[in-house]
Amino acid sequence: MNSTITPRSVRAAAVLALVLVAPFALTACSDASSAPTSTGAAGGLGAQWGDCMRDAGFSVEDPTDAELRSGTYQAPADADADAFGERAAACSEQAGVERADASQKQEWERQYAQVADCIRENGFDDLPEQPAGVLDFQGYPRAAEPEFEEVSAKCLAEFAPDTQTLDR
Repeated sequence: MNSTITPRSVRAAAVLALVLVAPFALTACSDASSAPTSTGAAGGLGAQWGDCMRDAGFSVEDPTDAELRSGTYQAPADADADAFGERAAACSEQAGVERADASQKQEWERQYAQVADCIRENGFDDLPEQPAGVLDFQGYPRAAEPEFEEVSAKCLAEFAPDTQTLDR
């Protein structure tokens, strides 16, 4: 894997969906069906979700099923965050992705608070307070710095190891 840092990879690392939109950040990591799904987007939950989002007018790529289950997909830069979050939740429900239970939400809140604290303790003490259960680095100017990407990846690995980031 190429370790070159590009603006796209910085943006992807800085915007963790689950992290992008607070209402949708707490979507569960399982689907309602017991049938196996593909690991890619073709034909799986991600493709269903992508079709639903495009039907609503959002220009999105199909996330993989794993990205959809974990909430790690990205809103278009020009999208209204509230409208995107509402539609993403509806499309997830339509595709059969279940909402997280209260204990999972509390776990994410704890993990992401620790990640934010870790980032601040490692040279980014001006990182704004994050909403509970969300990491949203959009609008944080230093998120474009290579060091921020390294620190945030380290902190995520340490305190929220199950969190996936977009790497496109």
